[in-house]
Amino acid sequence: MKTTTKEQHKTIPFEDIRNAFYVYCDMIERHGKGREGTSILPSFYIGCVILSSIACEVGLKALLAYENKPSHGHDLYDLFYKLSPQIQTVIIQYTNYNVERFNKALLESKNNFIKWRYYYENTNLFVNYDFILKFFCAIKVNLDTKKPEA
Repeated sequence: MKTTTKEQHKTIPFEDIRNAFYVYCDMIERHGKGREGTSILPSFYIGCVILSSIACEVGLKALLAYENKPSHGHDLYDLFYKLSPQIQTVIIQYTNYNVERFNKALLESKNNFIKWRYYYENTNLFVNYDFILKFFCAIKVNLDTKKPEA
């Protein structure tokens, strides 16, 4: 079945996107986060990078939907900077990164999902695992305070 462009870009309600984010949260919680410098299997590490990155993407899209700014795409940098300055500030503060360091890390991480899901096609992959996990947690803290309207 072929999907038309209109169907691909339909507006998804905030509650549905938020619920999808929490599915990823559950998966991350169940399978652990992994850490650099430990003897975790490469497949586990790759999976954590992919899962954390897609969770950040969906979480940002949920926050954007909450602000009535539905968005598409995988670029974490673009999605983040579509958020209101207030939410941006809270997320940056939660990561404990200064703005310059945050922006550098976000630019480096902006396409993690795209790069890492096909890790075997790339030879020089890099991930700032500390940043992507802090970014994920900052997004989660924000979403935890945003409740769907009854």
